[in-house]
Amino acid sequence: MSGQQTNQQQVQLLDPDSAYALVHHKVYSPVFFSKLASDFGIQPQSEAEAMEMMNMAAQLREAHEQGQTKAASGGHGTMLGAAREHLNNALANEGYDVSQPTDGLVEKAAADVANDPEIAHAVLSLQAGAAHAMAAQA
Repeated sequence: MSGQQTNQQQVQLLDPDSAYALVHHKVYSPVFFSKLASDFGIQPQSEAEAMEMMNMAAQLREAHEQGQTKAASGGHGTMLGAAREHLNNALANEGYDVSQPTDGLVEKAAADVANDPEIAHAVLSLQAGAAHAMAAQA
């Protein structure tokens, strides 16, 4: 009978904002800050500094996407390359190692979170939210 009860009970999904926040907090942020620390020796000293780093990453991601759009339309998407060169120069001037990073940290993080039931639940919630939004548009 408990099997029937389990089948009849619906799993309470997270709302999309909560699911995104959980995935961001448990997956993206730890990988982002671990990669900064391991590849460049950079660690935020406060929540405000961590937020600044995340904002810079978002700006660079947006610049990268705009550069890809420009390149696809025949333009030269070199702004991101110039930003990276400027950042590398600034880091080198401060004594940081700017050698090419490895992707091992990303692979390790993926392995670490692959079996986390809270993350799996958040991802399922995001998928359900996306499916609901698509169904509403149809």
